[in-house]
Amino acid sequence: MTPSAHVLDLFAVPGAVTSLGDGPGVVAGDLLLTPGRDPAVQAWLAPLVARLAVTMDSRPDRRRLDLRVAVPVPARDGSLVVEGWAASRHEPGTVPTRDLDVTLAAGRVLHAELASWVPTRPAQLPGEGAAGQLVHTTLFGKVLLDPCGAPLVVDITPAWRPAPWAEALCVLDAVAAGAAPASVLTRWSTDSERALLREAQEFRRVSPR
Repeated sequence: MTPSAHVLDLFAVPGAVTSLGDGPGVVAGDLLLTPGRDPAVQAWLAPLVARLAVTMDSRPDRRRLDLRVAVPVPARDGSLVVEGWAASRHEPGTVPTRDLDVTLAAGRVLHAELASWVPTRPAQLPGEGAAGQLVHTTLFGKVLLDPCGAPLVVDITPAWRPAPWAEALCVLDAVAAGAAPASVLTRWSTDSERALLREAQEFRRVSPR
């Protein structure tokens, strides 16, 4: 899927685009553009992610290899979504990791941050009651590594579900992309873990990446 000339113009990026790993996003200039975004969700999510990114970057005890989050970028007219496309900053030299363990580790840090920043479910976000939290539903392929190996999470696609459910979704996506063997699913061996896998499979069936 390629953004239209109108989308590229409003985000002030060149027409030449390249794909980003296994997901539907494309890189155009210094931005990552991702389709299928809801304006109402982006209206509350983008400011939250921007504040989180700045806070994480400016902590006095920050280390070089600590997780970072890409900052959302509005279009020239101030819109956060244009024809379904949203944008975030793309850093030169970063590449998506296909290492499942690295991705899961980054996801755990991200979800811990999101749990503290968003303690209750936003009204704009459907999900499962009080037992959930804000999670990234397309984590696999959205963890980039810079030349020094520091992780950068891009394009947070939100849902209100338990963090282990998001991990199950990440594992399924990695297996589907051929980045992990199907045998990794055997790690999810308890009844509750298998239930999470089934729920994640159903979610991905009705909500493709």
